[in-house]
Amino acid sequence: MSDTSSTQTGSQWLYAHKIIDLYFAAGLLLFTAIRLLPGHAGANNNASIALTSVVLVFVIADIWSLHYRAKTFLANAVIPVLTIGLACLAIWFVSPFSVMWVYAAIPVLFVRLSLSSAYAISIGAVFIALSILFFKHGLDTATLARLALAGGMIITTLGIFFKILNRTTSELAETTALLSGTLQSVSQGISVIGADNRYKLFNQQTCELLNLPASLLASKPTLPEVVQYQIDRGDFRDLGEITPDARAYIFSRGVNVDEHTKRNYVRKGAQGRFIEVKTHPMPSGDVVRTYADVSNYENTSSKLRELLAEQQEMSQLILQRVREQMIDSMTELALTRDNETGLHIQRTKLYVKTLAQVLSRAERYREQLSDELIEKIVTAAPLHDLGKVGIPDQILLKPSRHTADETVIMRTHAMLGETILVAAAGADQMPTSLFNIAARIAGGHHENWDGSGYPRGLAGTDIPLEARLLALADVYDALTTERIYKKAWTHEAASEEIYRLSGKKFDPDLVFAFGQAEARFREIAIELNDATSAPQP
Repeated sequence: MSDTSSTQTGSQWLYAHKIIDLYFAAGLLLFTAIRLLPGHAGANNNASIALTSVVLVFVIADIWSLHYRAKTFLANAVIPVLTIGLACLAIWFVSPFSVMWVYAAIPVLFVRLSLSSAYAISIGAVFIALSILFFKHGLDTATLARLALAGGMIITTLGIFFKILNRTTSELAETTALLSGTLQSVSQGISVIGADNRYKLFNQQTCELLNLPASLLASKPTLPEVVQYQIDRGDFRDLGEITPDARAYIFSRGVNVDEHTKRNYVRKGAQGRFIEVKTHPMPSGDVVRTYADVSNYENTSSKLRELLAEQQEMSQLILQRVREQMIDSMTELALTRDNETGLHIQRTKLYVKTLAQVLSRAERYREQLSDELIEKIVTAAPLHDLGKVGIPDQILLKPSRHTADETVIMRTHAMLGETILVAAAGADQMPTSLFNIAARIAGGHHENWDGSGYPRGLAGTDIPLEARLLALADVYDALTTERIYKKAWTHEAASEEIYRLSGKKFDPDLVFAFGQAEARFREIAIELNDATSAPQP
């Protein structure tokens, strides 16, 4: 993975590469199984199985090498480059659909190679694959353009992501080195005890203050084992000056004392010093324990807290930058899978903002729709159809009416978009976070007020307010904009339709707000009209 792949012995690196190989192996096995089904016999089928088997052998060898040798088989580039090469052969000799393996191998290139190498090979692979599709299979220019655009978006998105990841990793590495140096330089003793009651981390001061050999703690013993070692050595012969909490802890060998309760106590060290011990439970289940001479504890503790606060603040800033880049990339990705224009996005955002601002003046929505929340809803609005990235071209771009089966597949884009955005939100459970707002819009913008919508059949206020806003704005724009299959409606006709659907498709409160904002809706439709705003030849 570009600059960070030089450290190829870490457990996380091994785990990630094994998972990627396992996915590759599963896909190859599934592909082979399908090819072995009745009705797939033929020379092309045999050639496809042969090419697939070659890649599968190398993937299995790579899994073996990662597991037993802690490094890739032969070289990092073997699996993705071999996959791309054989996929290009398969495109020429077997089937044009083998192009999917070229796209499947591109993320592995970015994971395993430097950014420059990944960019070069990815661009070259897409160019070669599209050239074969053009010269061998005579694929039309429009389809080639879409495939090229999809490949470009994959390469660009991965490039941006790994560039940010590399920079973030570098910054975190510098911070880790700084914190490690600080950990060893402070006068406090610090140790981290895991949820399994074993030592995970300690500094030299811990050994000095507790008079423990570093080799003992480096072996990651359990807390009771360390206490027993101290007892056997005679550290606690004089219990007269030890506090009751410390005495109870010693007698229990640290077993019957809840280490995950925040506490502090003072006990006499092996060298006659009084050591203040503080226990700090962490959300992960780990426990941080600090040891210090009572006389200088406050100063060192303050220094540590400042460093931890700076680390948290920097992590939040880095996370915010990554999220902003993800939003931009997802918005661009959504646009590539939508046959609407960029002006559709701009109009929809303005309609949503106008509608939300009018609605926020009503008493019942005043607190619910703050200015900050409205801006987040507007920002998230372009992601409402992100799920269309998972809809096949032959259905998404079909100019005629969908069949019943195609309609079912097309409707899955709402749940798919919600799933992608919930995954992007990760552990962030804040309802007002941008990704969570976008997820609610994606999953609910096709629900109807009377419960007749999809995907969940929600009704009334069970439909998220953000989704209800987007639904009305999207329908108005669809009605007043010319499509391949229809002429644009007049503002009056579109307004009449929205009023007619009040209480059926739309929230009556939103329809009332629309009535107050009709003039502004008309202005937006005229100002950002696709025909009048297009550049003149």
